[in-house]
Amino acid sequence: MKALIKAFSRVYPMARRWLKRFPGGVYPDYRKGLSARHPLQKAPLPDELILPLQQHVGAPAIPTVEPGQRVRKYEQIAKSAPGLSVPLHAPTSGTVKAIEKRPLPHPSGLPDWCIIIEPDGQDEAGDMPIAIQTPDCPASLKEMIWQAGIVGMGGAGFPSWRKLPDEHGKIHTLLVNGAECEPYITCDDLLMQTRPQEIIAGAVTTAQCLGAERIIVGIEDNKPQALAAMRKAAAGTGVDIQAVPTVYPMGGQKQLTEQLTGVEIPAKAHAVDVGMVMFNVATLAAIHRAAEHHEPLISRLVTVSGEGLAEPMNVEALIGTPFKTLVELAKPKSELNYPLIMGGPMMGHEVMDHKVPVIKTTNCILANPPEPVEPAMPCIRCGECMDACPVNLLPQQMYWHAHAHEWDKVEKLHLFDCIECGCCSFVCPSHIPLVQYYRHAKGEIRKLREEQAFQEHARRRHEAHLARLEREKAEKEARLKAKKEAVRKQAAASGEKKAATPSARQRAIEAARRRAQQQSTTPASADEKRKAAMEATRKRAMTKAGSNETSAEEASTDKKKAAMEAAERRAQQLKAQKASKTGTAESAPETDPAKSGEAPSTEDRRKAAMEAARKRAAALRARKANSTEQESD
Repeated sequence: MKALIKAFSRVYPMARRWLKRFPGGVYPDYRKGLSARHPLQKAPLPDELILPLQQHVGAPAIPTVEPGQRVRKYEQIAKSAPGLSVPLHAPTSGTVKAIEKRPLPHPSGLPDWCIIIEPDGQDEAGDMPIAIQTPDCPASLKEMIWQAGIVGMGGAGFPSWRKLPDEHGKIHTLLVNGAECEPYITCDDLLMQTRPQEIIAGAVTTAQCLGAERIIVGIEDNKPQALAAMRKAAAGTGVDIQAVPTVYPMGGQKQLTEQLTGVEIPAKAHAVDVGMVMFNVATLAAIHRAAEHHEPLISRLVTVSGEGLAEPMNVEALIGTPFKTLVELAKPKSELNYPLIMGGPMMGHEVMDHKVPVIKTTNCILANPPEPVEPAMPCIRCGECMDACPVNLLPQQMYWHAHAHEWDKVEKLHLFDCIECGCCSFVCPSHIPLVQYYRHAKGEIRKLREEQAFQEHARRRHEAHLARLEREKAEKEARLKAKKEAVRKQAAASGEKKAATPSARQRAIEAARRRAQQQSTTPASADEKRKAAMEATRKRAMTKAGSNETSAEEASTDKKKAAMEAAERRAQQLKAQKASKTGTAESAPETDPAKSGEAPSTEDRRKAAMEAARKRAAALRARKANSTEQESD
C-alpha cells in the first residue's frame, strides 16, 4: 500500500501537468496542514485599532471624524476620495484616539496616515451605512459595494465596484476564485468549509444583477473538504463547482480563467473585456453580508501560520488589529526577532514592524524564522525559468536587459505582463532573485514614463504658447491690414469726391478770379462802390459821435444853466445890497462899461466866460469829427 501511494505521488504531478491548460507553473511544498487542521478562531479585542486610510489600490480615504470623538460599530469614519477609492468604517465602538502616521504593512515600511480607535468593549452598533439594501441592477450593485467599502480580498486590493460594468447583460460568466494556490495560506479554505452558503448567495446575487448566465467556481483539488461543502451549498442553484489541478499559480486571474473556460485573456486586457468577471470567495461573502445584513467590510479571515509558531490557525480579525496580537495568539516558539511576512512565501513581502495592522487585503501573516540565503551565482542559461513561467515570457532575457538597465529592451519583452508570481526565482538553480529585478525594472520604467509624460506636457504647453503667440501676431497683422485697407478705401472714396467737388480753396480762388475779372471790366463802378461804402461808414461813425457829443453837451448845458441862474440870483442880491446903500442903484441909467471906462461888472464876466466855453466846445466837436473821418478813410 505504501508503495502504491508512493508511486501515485510520483505520477500525480505528471498528471496535473497534463490536466492544466496554461503553460508553466511550479509545485512547491504547500505546508497548508499547519493551519488547516485547527478550527476557525476569533481574535481578541486589541487595546487599539489602527485603520490606515490607504488600504486599497487608488486614492486614500478622507477622514470624517476628529480625535476625541466617539464612534460606533459600522459608522463611516472616512469617506471615499474622488476617483478610485472606497470609504472606511469603524470595526467596533470606541473613541478616536488620534489621527496620525503609523507604519503600514507595505514593502517600503514607510508610515502613513491612520485613524487610531481605542475600543470601549461595548461593541455598540450604529446605523447601517448601506443605503441600497437590495441591489437588482449593475448600478445598484456597484453603489452597494462602494458604500460597503469592499475591495478584492484575494490580495490585490482593487476596489470591487470598479470591476463591474454599467450595462446589464454585458457579463455572461461569473468566475469565483477558490484556488488559493499560495503555500501556507488556508483562510479561503476554512471560509469555504464554514460559510459556503454566504459565498454561493453572494455569487447568485452578483450574477443576477449583472445578468450573467453562468457561475463557475474553481477550487484546487487539494481542498476536498471545501469542495464537498461548496457542492452541497450549490445544490439546486445552477452554480458549477469545478476541481482544478493543484499547481502554482492556479489562483492567478488569467490562469484560472483559462483553466475554467479555455479562454486566454489577451495581453493588456481584462476578463471583463471578454464578457467575464472574477471575484474571490471572501469578496463574494462580503457582498452577501452587505446585501442581506447591510454590513460594511470591517473584518476578515486571516491565516496565522509559519514554522516559528506552535499553534498556527485561521482567525477572524477586525480590520486594524496589530500583527503582534495575532502572532502572540498562535504562541511563537521563540522570540520574534525576525521580520514577519504579509502573504505567502512566493508573493508575500516582509514587514519590519510587528505592530502594523491587518488591512482589507491581509490574508496571511507568516512567521518563518530566517534561513541561510544562498548567494546568487551567474546565470547558466538552463532555461528552467522559461519553462516555469505561466505567462510564456522570456525571464532569462528580461533579466539580462534589466541587469544592464536597458529599460526599453526589457519593456519590449512584455515586462508588464509579468504577474510577479515568483516561479522563475523558485526554480532558478543559480538562486538569482529574478522577480526583484523585474519589480525594479517596472518601477524605473514607470518613473521614466512619468518624466516623459511631464516633459511631453511641458512641450505641449510650450508649443501651445508659441501657437498662441503666432495666432495673436497673425490676428494683429490681419487687423492692421484690414485697417489699412479701410483707410485706403476711404482715401480713394474721398479722392473721388474731391475730384467731383472743388475744395474751399479752389472756390475762393475762383471767386477772387471772378471779382478781378469784374473789376478789370468795370473799374469805375467798382471804385464808386468802394467810395460809397467808405462814405456810409463815415456817416455812421459821425452820427454815433454826434449823438454822444449831443448828450454830453446837453448835460453840460444843464449844469451851466443851473450855475448861471445861481450866479444871477447872487448878483441880484448883491445889487440890492448896493442900492440900499447908495439909494441910486435902480434909477441910474445903464451904461456900457467899456465906453464909460468903468471896470466890467460880474454879469459881463459871466457872459464872456459862457461865450468862451461855447467856442471851446465847438472846437472840440470839430476835432472829433476830423479824427473819425480819418479813421474811416
